[in-house]
Amino acid sequence: MTRSSDALSQSLHLSLGLLGVIVYVTFQAVPLYALQYVSRHVDVADTLKNAHLITQAHRHAEWFYFPGQKKMQLKTMRQVEPSNQSEPYIQHQIDQFIENTLFQALSTTCKWYPKATKWVSELAANAVPNGRKRGLSYEIFPSKRQVRFVEVEYAVAIEQMTAVLEEIHFVLKSHPFAVHFPIEIRVAKGESGFLSPTQEQDTAYFAFHMYQGMDEEPYFKWVHTLMKKYKGRPHFGKMNELDYEQLQQAYPQLPLFLEERQKVDPQGVFLTPYFKELFQLT
Repeated sequence: MTRSSDALSQSLHLSLGLLGVIVYVTFQAVPLYALQYVSRHVDVADTLKNAHLITQAHRHAEWFYFPGQKKMQLKTMRQVEPSNQSEPYIQHQIDQFIENTLFQALSTTCKWYPKATKWVSELAANAVPNGRKRGLSYEIFPSKRQVRFVEVEYAVAIEQMTAVLEEIHFVLKSHPFAVHFPIEIRVAKGESGFLSPTQEQDTAYFAFHMYQGMDEEPYFKWVHTLMKKYKGRPHFGKMNELDYEQLQQAYPQLPLFLEERQKVDPQGVFLTPYFKELFQLT
């Protein structure tokens, strides 16, 4: 079948593994392209003022907010003609050392001495590299992540992005939680699909992280409460507090998805105990 607006296609957009196993897929590819990547420091105040302009001017834009800090990292990418101007090897090794080896050591320090998180957050904000690189799309997109963490991610309407960031900054300035991991903020165009977190609206995603082994409960509890205020939709595959009532409110077309699920898997072969409870299925 081809992707269209029929109920099965809209269900397959995000199926949670409940519609069976897909064994054959044909992708519509695009010609090979390259990306110009830029990383730079920005202030929280500048982001609150100019976020909309940034998202309009770039193919990809994402921010990293360091808890309690005024400095943020802004990463942007724009499409350019294919080239082989990949990142120099030495610079690549330096970046990997800072983002993985050094950050791992600092994270371990925070695990054993939680009071160090404020200092580490400040250090990380000041260590953000200013620079640019250019390469083929598959060279630029991936980011090697070796530091282990647990994560919560929410999608909110893009019009709410600056309000959410402003409230996050207001709360975390006093550093009430022992957290040093940056909050990642990225934007995406609205997509169709019964369970799409965008619900056809341009969307901002906020991803909150806690180093594995540290106590994430107080921080994530605050995140869940905050995001309910902005009608955020939590990522199904990350830590969340979803229940059936929330699903009904966040996804008006949930009954249509459940109808398709019943059609293609009437015996419930692909239902797990978690999804039986979440969708209140017997």
